[in-house]
Amino acid sequence: MGRNERGRKIFLAAHRYIGLFAGAVFVLIGLSGGLLAFREDIDEWLNAPLMRVEPPTPAVMRPLDEILAAATAAMPAESRPERITLPRHAKAAAIIAYMVETDDLDSSFRQIFVDPYRAEVTGDRLLAHGDDVFAQPLVQIVMAFHWTLLLGVNNAYLIGCLGIALFVSIMLGLSLWPPRNGDWRMGLTIKWGASRERIVYDAHRSVGAYFAILLLATLATGIAMIFKPATHSLATLISPVRPEPDFGRSTPIDGRAPIGLDAAVASADKIFPKGRLHWVLLPSGDDGVYVVGKQSEREPNRAKTFRNVSVDRYSGSVLQIQDRDDFTTGERLLEWLFPLHCGEAFGVPGRALVALTGLTPLALYVTGLLRWRQKRRARRK
Repeated sequence: MGRNERGRKIFLAAHRYIGLFAGAVFVLIGLSGGLLAFREDIDEWLNAPLMRVEPPTPAVMRPLDEILAAATAAMPAESRPERITLPRHAKAAAIIAYMVETDDLDSSFRQIFVDPYRAEVTGDRLLAHGDDVFAQPLVQIVMAFHWTLLLGVNNAYLIGCLGIALFVSIMLGLSLWPPRNGDWRMGLTIKWGASRERIVYDAHRSVGAYFAILLLATLATGIAMIFKPATHSLATLISPVRPEPDFGRSTPIDGRAPIGLDAAVASADKIFPKGRLHWVLLPSGDDGVYVVGKQSEREPNRAKTFRNVSVDRYSGSVLQIQDRDDFTTGERLLEWLFPLHCGEAFGVPGRALVALTGLTPLALYVTGLLRWRQKRRARRK
């Protein structure tokens, strides 16, 4: 047996056994990830009475202070509002996240939904409570399963190690993919008129070839997010990466009441006159600040923004500015990890492609398992 043939057999064995054992978990991670590509839409569909509203004609939003006041009036007395997120689209409710201290010493994090056109509360739900994963909404449970298998945040590195093994397996599969006769077209087609064994083999090889790049990209970005400190260190080798911004502290002024949400947004608009108002982080404590996020059309992230302005809650003066347009190469690399992983960087087509990619591990596992059983039966005969 030649050296190349021995190497091929070693690669094939490694690819086979990683796929057989780690691939089963990869199927579950892929299916959950495919669902999460459209997580906001699924969440709204499942909770339509809470999260969707009917816009009037003309569709004019009420002032933010009125929306927040309506939410605050419906919260328990010991609540602390933390953030207001503006509607994603015309038929979506505004979301106010707040925290409630409970008797079991674990804080409850909740969301209250407000019709932005009428300043009326549409509902309230628990988002998280301590380590009780199943107290969360379904989409949050699926998300926790996707990156921790419900083993806890501290054990997410196990999924990261599994992802590394699968990344290696896919690379080995690519090295084994080229047909021996040099006709690469054979590796991209299925001979439907051939034997069952050949059809299974062709299906496994062609599906892997078509989706290999997408699978490698989703695995690489997922691994990078799980091992975030290591990823951060690697990014600093490319260019400087600044720490998370300190948005400063407000300075109380005798005899002056705090400004409201609309005044804080007006201050931020002077810095970023363009862009969609995405969220406002609310002051925590007397020296807390407003952090106003104005999302740019160029941002890959849709669930958050890196164009933020902190505003003194008493004077209305701007304290700090975070502008993604000033990001270094390393910072931009970190910014793109999540939107690439879930496909939102490329809008609906990107999400759809990630959802389709989430089905690929199932196809590869089924065809790989069938092929393994076929070869076992052939060896026994």
